Amino acid sequence: MNESPAAFIVQARVASDVGCVRRANEDSIAFVRPQDADLRQRLGVLAVVADGMGGHRAGEVASALAVETICHAYFASPADQDPLRALKLAVREANGAIHRAGLADRALAGMGTTATALVVMSTAVLFAHVGDSRLYRCTGGCCRQLTDDHTLVEQMVRDGLISVQEARQHPMRSMLLRSLGTSPGVRVAAQRCAAPAVGESFVLSSDGLHESVEAADIAEIVASLAPEAACRQLIELARERDGSDNISVGVIAIQPADSAGEG
Repeated sequence: MNESPAAFIVQARVASDVGCVRRANEDSIAFVRPQDADLRQRLGVLAVVADGMGGHRAGEVASALAVETICHAYFASPADQDPLRALKLAVREANGAIHRAGLADRALAGMGTTATALVVMSTAVLFAHVGDSRLYRCTGGCCRQLTDDHTLVEQMVRDGLISVQEARQHPMRSMLLRSLGTSPGVRVAAQRCAAPAVGESFVLSSDGLHESVEAADIAEIVASLAPEAACRQLIELARERDGSDNISVGVIAIQPADSAGEG
């Protein structure tokens, strides 16, 4: 993406791995760069990760439907609509689509998914989020988590009931307080952040990655490797350390406008 003469390009790769234990991958992840320059100028580029849950195949269906709906709805938003509102509404639309699909098919009843969506524009970074998939902003060898996990254990940490260290080993650490599709309505966390800067990277992850790979490890890897290699390295590290869950990661790097190649 080169939105202004002095700006930058976005190099991005996304990858997903079934892990070492599970037979099916219930994660979905995507990166969308519109070919239309005017649309890209107005709405930027979009990355989405979703971690599904439910019975046989239901989690896989929920996460795929979330990613598909968010991508379509966001780029179909009216030209006069604020992009952050468009992103938030796209996530809400995904919630409705998943909930309706669960009601229409008994095999999919109760299915749900997390979702974290990132938009990179020339003037701002936007994100919308439900669940415990994460978004990190990495620069200068450090990664800052932008999203808050919507889990019972993280709420207990915020309330001062347990420590961060206790949360890491808590048996209920994966219990979600919010997810897409499990009810007709959902509260979507959405935020507008400072414009991207050359040298920064943004990392999307399902909990199969960040349950075993710390932010410091993520920062070191994305600082030293191109997005495709960084995705491979992060997945390999997660498999080595745990691998009990599906692993999904997206690396979106902000590079100088004269960098060779664009992902």
